[in-house]
Amino acid sequence: MPRRRPKKAQRRQWEALELDEMWTFVGRKRRKVWLWLAVERASRRVVAWVLGRRDAATARRLWAALPRRYRRHCWYFTDLFPAYAEALPTGPHRPCPKAEGQTSIVEALNCSLRQRCAVLVRKTCSFSKSLTMHAARIKIVIDNHNLTLT
Repeated sequence: MPRRRPKKAQRRQWEALELDEMWTFVGRKRRKVWLWLAVERASRRVVAWVLGRRDAATARRLWAALPRRYRRHCWYFTDLFPAYAEALPTGPHRPCPKAEGQTSIVEALNCSLRQRCAVLVRKTCSFSKSLTMHAARIKIVIDNHNLTLT
């Protein structure tokens, strides 16, 4: 019996994620911590985030933090930072310069998060003394952002 094609509604649609990183600090300005974000382009929802250094190991942790459905049938738009090329599959990965605007949603979200969470502001009197509290504050802001979208 020949295989039939699935109905239009049952076909798997390719989704698009935008990935980016921004720096914050814990304790003092010399102790930089990078917040890596994966944002769904259609809904503007943060689907995964990690804190760490700006290296390929943290990019791989972001890939591992993605829900399983986003690891298949998904385009990944990033800037030209080489760590993404090491962590993401080469076929669906779309590195592009910032001027093209393919990562504009995640860049706008970075600005919104900096406005909503004082510990993400670069020049501030508010800062976290421990990485645990830093992550807790960021989690609250990201969860609140995702709740406002639904």
